Amino acid sequence: MDQNSPEASPPSPKKAGWWKRMRLPWKILIIVVLVLAVLWVASEIAIPKIASTYITNKVKNKYPQAKDVSATVSAFPAIKLAFKDYSSLTVKVSGITIEGVTFKTILLKSSKWPAGSYNAVVTPDETMRFFSTTHSLLDPSLSLSGGKIQISGMMNLGYAVAGIKATGNLTPKTGKQVFFEPAEIAVTGIRSTAQAQNLIRQIMASDPVFVIRDDLPFTVTSIVATNGAIVVKGDVDLEKALKVKL
Repeated sequence: MDQNSPEASPPSPKKAGWWKRMRLPWKILIIVVLVLAVLWVASEIAIPKIASTYITNKVKNKYPQAKDVSATVSAFPAIKLAFKDYSSLTVKVSGITIEGVTFKTILLKSSKWPAGSYNAVVTPDETMRFFSTTHSLLDPSLSLSGGKIQISGMMNLGYAVAGIKATGNLTPKTGKQVFFEPAEIAVTGIRSTAQAQNLIRQIMASDPVFVIRDDLPFTVTSIVATNGAIVVKGDVDLEKALKVKL
């Protein structure tokens, strides 16, 4: 066989891999970048969890009677949380009493401390604690009748004081005033009930039935009856409501 034929040629040496061919400074740079990337990913996961636990514990310590306290907070990048800057904060609590109002549950949301919004479930009696003692009804009470909101009390009609029991909707306005839109009105204590009903509707259309307490860190934008309870929504100052500072 001809020794000069291709079959007789010795195999060529294998080329070194790209990592071995790479210069040392480039290797160091890549390693540093990979380490930083891993640390960044880990911080994006760990920091929000640490911050959420911190806020949860702050609320628990301030309100030891509260149940099912949970908080979740997020920011991008997560390092912003170290400077009390976040994009989303959610706090859920059950059985908490804030400024004399006991909430069965309350959901607080915020995108910038301390401003936020809330969605709360309360009993009719606790709903009355939102209101000041100055309102157009004398000795008022709030209840649920057939899944609807019912108010009762005494109202000064100008020519007489009548007892009323009305079913309808509570409509907050300007965050502090609460009007009542009656669907049905029952009047007691006077003879001309038809005339009184018309006058009561006029009074309720022009004057708030209730006024939100000035000392509450809440405004009220919605009060509705749902599943045998009353759901109240509005805006809240989280720092004043929870009495915690981040």
